[in-house]
Amino acid sequence: MIKKHREKDLNMVLKALKKGDQRVFETIYCDYYERLCVYLLSYTSDKEKIEDIVQDTFMTLWSKRNTIHITSSIKSYLYRTVHNKLMDTFRSSKKHDEMLSSYLHTALVRAINLDQGEQNRRLKKLDECIEQLPTRCKTVFIAKKITGKKYTQIASDLKISEKTIEGHISRAYKLIRSCMSVNKEAVVR
Repeated sequence: MIKKHREKDLNMVLKALKKGDQRVFETIYCDYYERLCVYLLSYTSDKEKIEDIVQDTFMTLWSKRNTIHITSSIKSYLYRTVHNKLMDTFRSSKKHDEMLSSYLHTALVRAINLDQGEQNRRLKKLDECIEQLPTRCKTVFIAKKITGKKYTQIASDLKISEKTIEGHISRAYKLIRSCMSVNKEAVVR
């Protein structure tokens, strides 16, 4: 008797829902929205994700109300749907994370396994570019960047100001960059 009464109630609710009765939908929404959110809290603490999933479930219920087939109860249908949607987001997120991890791993392996010949060519070209620097500029650059001397020590050794040293370093970087980029264009052609 009770089972027949529940089936009759379910059929009435589904018929009203299929006819587009917003009051029935609002009642279902008010009765279950918070409960479904609390239910999903047992799986994740991401409140935004929970609210999105529950909201999406109700949007789907309303937009597909004419074609939806509920055989047990509205409650069972809603709980099962939010659970499945949450599991889908977990699976999707896991696949996305795995894909990003794979890309990162590949990039790192490529960076680590950079062709030794290519590294040697770059170092040789850098040496050539440094050799092409104007004499004083090259002396200051080597003293600071290769030998590791302080500006004050270089200024004292070469009897020039620290500002002049900064100018030489800046000019050396520009010339080296230019020289190295000319090399890249030649390699690409």
